Amino acid sequence: MVPNGRNNFELNAAIALRDVYRLFLLFAGDERIFDLAGADRKDPLRLMRNDLFVDEIIHLLIGTAIANRIQLEHTGAADEARKIADAACGELQPDVLEDKGSQKLSFREACNKIVHAIHIVPDCGNPAENPLTSEVKLRGHKGKQAWVAYLNIPQYVRASVLNFRGQP
Repeated sequence: MVPNGRNNFELNAAIALRDVYRLFLLFAGDERIFDLAGADRKDPLRLMRNDLFVDEIIHLLIGTAIANRIQLEHTGAADEARKIADAACGELQPDVLEDKGSQKLSFREACNKIVHAIHIVPDCGNPAENPLTSEVKLRGHKGKQAWVAYLNIPQYVRASVLNFRGQP
């Protein structure tokens, strides 16, 4: 295989895409777990989910964000890579303390915010009571500015797949 990009190594796209797939399945399947378990909070499926889901989301988000950023660096000069990097993946409030409004969260910036987040919070209200939505709230700070990003998981997954398949 010919190295892709300007560095002397390339990421294994199959491994990166497997983690992206797992992230998508985690979100897509969460409601199904609630359906299968019903109202029984002591159902083994529900107990397993409650014990593991936040840690798994954080692990997969950080791993995929790092892999995506490296891939973007490798292919950064290509027109397709620029289109992927600019793809919308949610909403960013760059300074919540000053309430300066919100802006589009690009794929590149989403990866950066995931890596630099201080808090990663799946949007589901009470996680023991509600399945996940398609959004994750990321919080952090840049200098003296506190930011909040709302990451849309399906959009992030789509951009991740395109990033590793090299298609706009």
